[in-house]
This record gives sequence, structure tokens and C-alpha cells, in this order.
Amino acid sequence: MFDPRSPYHRRMWHYESDRPLSVAQLVSLGSLDARTAALLWLLIQHHHSLIVSGPTDPTPGIGKTTTLNALLGFLLTGCTLVYTTGMYEDFDFVSEVDPATTCVLANEVSDHLPIYMWGRVARQLLKLPKDGYAIATSCHADTLDDVLAMLGRDLKLPDEHIRRLGIIVNIGLVGKLWPPRRRFLTVNFIRPAEYTPTDVSSQSSGITMLPLATWDEDTDTFIPATEEVLQELATVLGMPMPEFCAALDRRVARIEQLSAGHGAGVRAMREAVEDVITAETQPQDVDG
Repeated sequence: MFDPRSPYHRRMWHYESDRPLSVAQLVSLGSLDARTAALLWLLIQHHHSLIVSGPTDPTPGIGKTTTLNALLGFLLTGCTLVYTTGMYEDFDFVSEVDPATTCVLANEVSDHLPIYMWGRVARQLLKLPKDGYAIATSCHADTLDDVLAMLGRDLKLPDEHIRRLGIIVNIGLVGKLWPPRRRFLTVNFIRPAEYTPTDVSSQSSGITMLPLATWDEDTDTFIPATEEVLQELATVLGMPMPEFCAALDRRVARIEQLSAGHGAGVRAMREAVEDVITAETQPQDVDG
């Protein structure tokens, strides 16, 4: 039986996907493209937070948990993943972990069930990035603007905290064929407060977005991030543009390779992520 007071149970209590999929498998299914996946890889690797939103109707089976779990495969080896306990959560784990290497996972931000977070508890979760944590969660929302409205209007989260929440992925089911096809309808990165707003496509209460990808219904393809957005992302990540582009290209190539056919599974995907990061962090030989 689950005991919300138990430190062991709090780290094990999480809804797993009925059929876990890797990012490579999601790409092979057309849910997103390799370039978008590579951008998400870089951002999650650099300790940015993540919200996966899906439509309010139909409620079950949209794939938020499957998507969230797949993207968590981009966390660095050694990162602590804290499983929270919904409205039971008391956040006592903050005295046990290092924020800089900890991602805090919540099943969902909503008022539907006690195992989800809402109100004061949800606000406490969503304010953790101010202290250096990354968070990962999901929510019911039809559009990006609905996510921002939930954060700012319903939860009354101040703009300064919303600007630290990183990635917002909005997914949905498309087409009239069976089985339905899952697509990443929009992928956005919330511009941090320290970066001056420019002309962007979505804005709410002073919160501005860097659009990373948008699904095009007519062609069933993804409109990529612009060169200007990529330059700003490189600045956010503290990477010179040539280094950023090289890292992005390496990830695109590896994901394209892994997504061939039915796509590599979760374990193979994780091993590939570790291989790429290890190769990038090893000292390079210098002749002479």
C-alpha cells in the first residue's frame, strides 16, 4: 500500500505508460521530427523544465504520460528524478538533493484527483525552478494560451516564475483514420526574463515564446525554428553559435538513425544519448 510519508514510496509512485515509447519511436510514428527532438534533447540536457499539455477532450489516452516519460530519457546520467505525491506532497526532499542535478516530476497539474497537484501545492512545485531545480509535469490544455492562462489566471503564478518553466509541448490527436495519430502541435520555449522580448508569435501577460516547432496540418510536417530563434537558444544555453549548431546536427543525425523503421526502444535510445554526451565531454586529442 502506498504511504505518502515514506521517502521510498514517494520516489516510486508514478503512472507509467501502458506502452513506453522512446523519442526515436515517437519520431518514427511521426509524432515529431528529428530536428525538434534534437532541440528538446539539448534543452532538457541543460536542465530546463518541461510541461506537456494535451486536450481536455478526449481526456484519456492522448499520450501525455508517454510523451513525458520519453522526453525524460534526455536527462543527464546521474540526474536525480524525484517522484512527487500530488496533494500529499510536503517537499521535504529539498533538504536531501542538489537542485542543480535534480528534476522534480509531478504526474499532472490539475484539480481532477488528489494524486495531481493544484492550488498552493502546484504553485510550490512551479516555483522550484527559481531555486535551481528542473521540473517536469503535464496538464490538460487545448492550446499554448490555455496553458499560460492556467498558470497565470487559475494558479495565480507570478510572471517571474512562469518565465522559468522552460519548454511547453502541446500534443493532440489528428486525422480521421484509426488508429489516431499523435502530433506535437506546438513546441515552445518560454523566453527567460533576462532576454529582451522581440517579435514573437505568442504573448500573454508579458510572457513571450521562442517557437521551436509547429505542426502543419496540410503537409503533416513540422515548421522548424527560425535562425533567429536558434541564435537566441544558443545564447540561453551559453553556447557559441557554431558549437550549438554542431551539437544540434549531431543529435539530429543520431535521432534520424535511431528512428529508422519502427525506431529504437527506450534502452537503446538511452544508450545512444549517453554515447553522444560522453563523446562531447571527453578531452579531444591535440596533435603535436
